[in-house]
Amino acid sequence: MFDIETKIGDVRFSQNIINRIAEKAVEDCNGNAILQNYKGGINAAAVEFIQDEESYDLKIYIVMKFGASIKKTTSEIIDSVYENAEKILPKAPRNVTVIVTGVLSKNIAKRHIEVSR
Repeated sequence: MFDIETKIGDVRFSQNIINRIAEKAVEDCNGNAILQNYKGGINAAAVEFIQDEESYDLKIYIVMKFGASIKKTTSEIIDSVYENAEKILPKAPRNVTVIVTGVLSKNIAKRHIEVSR
C-alpha cells in the first residue's frame, strides 16, 4: 500500500492500482511478454512494491516470447510504467526493474535477466 499525506488528509493507493499499472504496461507490448511471478504463477505476486519514506521501487516479473527483443520490450514496459504512474500516482517510482524469468517457445526456458532504470 502506498500512503501520501496531504493537507486534507491521508490518501492510500492499494496494491491493486500498482498491479494494474504493471499489467497495462505488459499488455501494451503486443503480446511479447506475459506477467508472471518468479515461481511461474500469474498473479499479484508478479509485481513487487518496495516503499520507504521518500519514494518507492517496482519489480515486475515477466516471461518473454521467443524471438522478441528483450531490450526493446523491457524498455517499453519501463517507459509505460513511468508514464502511467506519473498520471495516476502523486509521484513516479524511483526505480523500475523488469525481471525476465523465462523465455517461452514450446516450453519455458528459465532465465533471470534484470533490466532496471
